[in-house]
Amino acid sequence: MTEFFPIFVYFGLLIAVTAITLGISALFPSNQSSKTKFMPYESGIQTETHLLQKRFPLRHYLVALIFLVFDIEVIFLYPWAVIGKQLGPFAFFEMAFFLLALLVGFAYVWKKKGLEWE
Repeated sequence: MTEFFPIFVYFGLLIAVTAITLGISALFPSNQSSKTKFMPYESGIQTETHLLQKRFPLRHYLVALIFLVFDIEVIFLYPWAVIGKQLGPFAFFEMAFFLLALLVGFAYVWKKKGLEWE
């Protein structure tokens, strides 16, 4: 138990700092609207304030999340492809299982029509 004491202290500090940060942000919310807040910044495009009142379609976040998941999984293929022969048959079957999991996820997204844009 004493060998894990630094880990417990770390997680305790992590929880404390998170709670303090959330508490301070709850006590002093930033709901102020000013003309400066909606001024164009670098791009020169004037922000229309009525658009900020509407909900942003969830489809954009879903597509971004799907892209990130599949993109990160494909990144794992490159190092394996470089040293695949050196790792032997276990690594081949391990990567085959990984690709099967990727294919199942892709089939699920396809079935749920997550890739269709309306």
